[in-house]
Amino acid sequence: MKANSVFKYLVLSGLFLIPFIPFIVSSSMLFPFITGKGFAFRIITEIIFVLWVIIALKSEQYRPKKSIILWSVAIFTAIVGVADLLSVNSYKSFWSNFERMEGFITILHLFLFFLVSISILKTESLWRKYIGVWVGSGVLMGIYAIFQLAGKLTINQGGVRVDGTFGNATYLAIYLVFIAFFATLLFVRSKKFHWWLYVPILVFILSILYHTATRGAILGLLGGAVVALALIFFSEKGKTKLKKTSAVVLVAVLIVIGGFFAVRNSAFVKSSPVLARFGSLSTSEIKSQGRYFVWPMALRGFKEKPIFGWGQEGFNYVFNKNYDPRMYSQEQWFDRSHNAVLDWLVAGGLLGALSYLSLFAAVVWLLWKKSKLPNAEKSIITGLLAAYFFNNIFVFDNLISYILFFLTIAYVHYESSEEPTLISKSIGPTAQRIVGPVLIVALVFSVYFANIKPIKASQTLISTLKELGTNGPSDKVLDLYEKAFSYGTFADQEVLEQLASSVGTFINSDIPTETKQRYLALVVDKFQKSIEGNPDDARPHLFYGLFLNRAGSPETALKELNRALELSPKKQAILFEIGNIYIDAKDYEKSLEYFKRAFELEPEFIEARIGYGLAALYVKKDQLANEILSEVPPNQLINDDRLAGPYIARNDYATLIQIFTERVRLNPDDVQSSISLAIVYLRAGQRLSSAGIVRGFIEKHPEYKDQLEPFLNDILAGKSF
Repeated sequence: MKANSVFKYLVLSGLFLIPFIPFIVSSSMLFPFITGKGFAFRIITEIIFVLWVIIALKSEQYRPKKSIILWSVAIFTAIVGVADLLSVNSYKSFWSNFERMEGFITILHLFLFFLVSISILKTESLWRKYIGVWVGSGVLMGIYAIFQLAGKLTINQGGVRVDGTFGNATYLAIYLVFIAFFATLLFVRSKKFHWWLYVPILVFILSILYHTATRGAILGLLGGAVVALALIFFSEKGKTKLKKTSAVVLVAVLIVIGGFFAVRNSAFVKSSPVLARFGSLSTSEIKSQGRYFVWPMALRGFKEKPIFGWGQEGFNYVFNKNYDPRMYSQEQWFDRSHNAVLDWLVAGGLLGALSYLSLFAAVVWLLWKKSKLPNAEKSIITGLLAAYFFNNIFVFDNLISYILFFLTIAYVHYESSEEPTLISKSIGPTAQRIVGPVLIVALVFSVYFANIKPIKASQTLISTLKELGTNGPSDKVLDLYEKAFSYGTFADQEVLEQLASSVGTFINSDIPTETKQRYLALVVDKFQKSIEGNPDDARPHLFYGLFLNRAGSPETALKELNRALELSPKKQAILFEIGNIYIDAKDYEKSLEYFKRAFELEPEFIEARIGYGLAALYVKKDQLANEILSEVPPNQLINDDRLAGPYIARNDYATLIQIFTERVRLNPDDVQSSISLAIVYLRAGQRLSSAGIVRGFIEKHPEYKDQLEPFLNDILAGKSF
């Protein structure tokens, strides 16, 4: 019993550490606002789960009670597991990546966290303290945000929207929504003195939430508040003080919402960075957002795999396959639909989405049918779920919002479950002696292989990038890259993309040829293995093609780029790369074919229009080129370095002189424009004019004299460029 008591307090200590995970920022790892939190949650959960199992084996009182919520969470976890097992890339579905830190491994840990919470937090006092600690952590986060507003701490995503230690205002906002409702719950439960504590806390949290300027979370909070207040009003019997108060607050909230929409176009609203974001909400703005394009893609993906979906981290396959060319100004690699329900339709199919929605249904049903909580508390929890669900219509979950959601449903399970424990029979001493050591060994294995190794891989990658940035490419850098790969973790994709992006740095440096060859061999080997294990993802094919072209293997690059195009046939970026390879190969007719295709996908895309017009110039279809380029802003076109390419290929120096003369007129202080014009004059055989351009620029800008005089002397000496 003594050991059980120690283990219990260790489990409780672990649970009470989790509210402070949001403060972890791991600057030594990639995606510092994400990875540290994820690994901390996994490690803590694994430790407390093993300790809890050891306790539960000996004592029935620490085993979970049966409830519809428990079964719903278990079924959800199982369905997601099957979906991930059947997914296009089961490895990635299980492990996810550093940017998200989700995958089945996180869902599994959330399930374990849920089991431990409902089994260890067995008293009203413990739950009140635990929720109170979460509220306390929210206050500390709010204080951190105050320092951001004061300019004493950096707002990590830039601008004026505070993001705390989340690195993302949206993540901070939904965290604060939970904290606000938790504070309200404690306020309703508090005695005479304590409510004076929670009202200022609530006001403080709401003020910080306002400064996140996150529309989905704030509108969700307002909607959740309306739901909670309406439920209190209609569920309270008689003319109680609480009923009257809820009616007054509800009317006040509705007046505030209505009043805002009445003055949304006023100068006061437009002058506020926060209010302006809400005032700008309109149909036209919605149509310009990524969600407008990706939600239909998600539905098409669901129709293609309706039962178990594509598995977690499978949305990128749907996105690439169904890419909408009108998204040219948006992020090019969406990995979420920015709608939690649609995300689960894609990740888990109909079964996954229904099991996700069943979590909400089970909680609400059990809360109102079985729970003995006062109606006010039921209403607040229901309002919280409504706010969270509304927010998730416009965003995807993150680790902390998942934890808070599972914590909420665990609390409802505690307050509502009166059924017997899941396993009531006693466990024999022999089994206890065997299971304990086995679990300890499994824990050590899991912490090391599932957590420590990827942590080391991430830290090694950061060290590699620092070494590369400080001392340039070298064998030492390659040693570090190989060390990062040697851990054999889900970090490999991130390491490979960073490695491949360094191609220009390695190829164009003066390092030994052997080092360059070693670099090229390493990238080729890792890309080939990556593509072999994941052949149907357009992203590695595109990145490999880009690398090969920059490394001087355009023929092989075309093979990879064409495969990427098969997988994502409407993505202009791929067509551009193929078209440019054909320009470099002087196969101008073939280049025109690909740029035309990119243009016809979405004529409003200026970049596609310029590419098509220039490709037409290369094949001397000047009338077509003039027609296409006529809609490009003249200043943008004249300042585009690619405009000179077709005329250089045609040796049309007269036109080149016109182009660069106009560029100099538009950019009289730009030294590069004047140098380019001087070189064009020189190649046109007008050496004196070339010298005159350089000499004139030096007279106007004597600060460039030391830089340009050697160039001028070379021109006058008869040198060619």
